[in-house]
Amino acid sequence: MSSCSESSSLLLGDEERDALEAILVSDAVPEDCMDLEMLDGFLAGVLLSPVVIERECWLPEIWSVYGDADFGAGDAVQRAIRLVLAYYNEMTATLGRGVSPDPYREIPGANWEPFCFAVEEGDDSPGIGEGWIGGFTHGLELWPEDWQAGLPAEIADDVQSALQRIIAPWEGDEADIADNETRLGWLEAAGEAVNSIFVQWRSIGLPEPEPIEPEVSFSSSPKAGRNDPCSCGSGKKYKKCCGADHG
Repeated sequence: MSSCSESSSLLLGDEERDALEAILVSDAVPEDCMDLEMLDGFLAGVLLSPVVIERECWLPEIWSVYGDADFGAGDAVQRAIRLVLAYYNEMTATLGRGVSPDPYREIPGANWEPFCFAVEEGDDSPGIGEGWIGGFTHGLELWPEDWQAGLPAEIADDVQSALQRIIAPWEGDEADIADNETRLGWLEAAGEAVNSIFVQWRSIGLPEPEPIEPEVSFSSSPKAGRNDPCSCGSGKKYKKCCGADHG
């Protein structure tokens, strides 16, 4: 595991977190880009995979939930990518902390828990936690189909059952009528389960996901050339990534 000082240095400040929240709903990104709540759930699902999911597989998914991330480059997009990678890095440093035995107990803010937007009375938007669980299940979809291969059968079964328990309340008959307190309880239980699974993987020797260098660079032209690095930050050429469906 990384040292306390290394983990602490990866924590985002309030200004960075606010900037990320704002840019994810700005005109700099596609209209169906994930917001911060969905991003948190999505990255939890990605980082919980027993097999490390590479950046080029998960990063483009953030910009367009429906898989058509076609947007230009520029300072705002570059900042969006850096902030998302910084958020990813924070989660690599905070997932599983607070689960005994815990060498990180004295780092303020180092224990991860699910993020969700508060829903005010009379708000017609989806209930508390809907965005988070939607992002989480999307992240799980990126796990390899054979993720259980080579793992102890008992642990793999335990993890599968835990994942089902996380998702089940949101898909049950009570989901449409559950009040905010109930939903917050579901979300808290989901956070505890995610942290426990993350620690369980480490207990059998699976490597921790590593932080990603948040510096990115790509063409600053309005549209990337076909051989330029794709503006979504995947690291692939545009023609092999977001430009693949554009001839």
